[in-house]
Amino acid sequence: MNLEDKLKLAHSRLLSADQVLVIGHTSPDPDALASMGAILELLLAGNVKFQAYADNKIENLYNFIPHEELVQKEKPTFLEQYSVILILDCGSLERTNLATEIKMLLNKKERPFIIEIDHHQPYGSQVDLEIRLPDRASTTEIIYEFFQSNKIEVNKNMANCILIGLMADTGNFIHPNSSFQAFEISSKMLLKGASLHKIGNYIRGSNSLAALKIWGRVFARLKYNKQTKFACSALTREDLNELDFYKHKDKLADIFGDIVSFLSYLPGVDVALFLRENEGVVKGSLRANDDNLIDVSKIANLYGGGGHKRAAGFTVEGFLKESKSGWRVVKK
Repeated sequence: MNLEDKLKLAHSRLLSADQVLVIGHTSPDPDALASMGAILELLLAGNVKFQAYADNKIENLYNFIPHEELVQKEKPTFLEQYSVILILDCGSLERTNLATEIKMLLNKKERPFIIEIDHHQPYGSQVDLEIRLPDRASTTEIIYEFFQSNKIEVNKNMANCILIGLMADTGNFIHPNSSFQAFEISSKMLLKGASLHKIGNYIRGSNSLAALKIWGRVFARLKYNKQTKFACSALTREDLNELDFYKHKDKLADIFGDIVSFLSYLPGVDVALFLRENEGVVKGSLRANDDNLIDVSKIANLYGGGGHKRAAGFTVEGFLKESKSGWRVVKK
């Protein structure tokens, strides 16, 4: 089945469903929530019942994204009640926090039709309809193509969602995945009413004292290996409390993505890793400067994460402990 047919089949299934479950990845970022927001806008217009879920969503962190408030962090039950399950921007089923439940569904005769739309590298997809395009800058870019293929008029909410995902996953169009197509779609979204200034302020975070203090602590913790050209920094939960991150998190938005990207651009750095604690888990973000050097998505996948060759992430249980040689994740 070609891409056009897949996009049309996904549309048909969604709008004919009695009830849809829309899932984003755990600890959702702007691209995940914006992809969900654009789809929820479509379902609302079509009077299709739905539930939206993303594990460990931080309330109000990305409340500038349309319909973010409709995404619940409570795990849904009785998945059999849904006609369609749509998985967005997840990389793998494990990142849904519903992998066990979804895999159990696959063995049943009467079950939801499962669709996956994503721009990450594949890791053993087991769904009915997979729309995976790793060469796209963001999952919202694929959502735009989904709207185009099905002749859906993009409204202001949809335009904002699509632009948010593109800006977030391209680092405001400075990352290497900032393709001509990404720029072209973004310009079209501006013509549809998306607010570049407003979104840019949220995606970049604030140039506040809290942001500057966080950047300062990151640089103070920076470790660099000249032989491997590997840079690493980390922030503990105590650091984040001390630096007033939680008081200002709604303004800082995706500051941690900016941090790891900046570390990877430092002179002499080929691969960068940024670690931070968050409520009993450690989140790791990886960046590489060259496709031919190392595939960081394979490293992230070893820890249940995923991503792209040059940008990936993972989450593991435990807390950070500093040693002479670097940082260790210690389980409680």
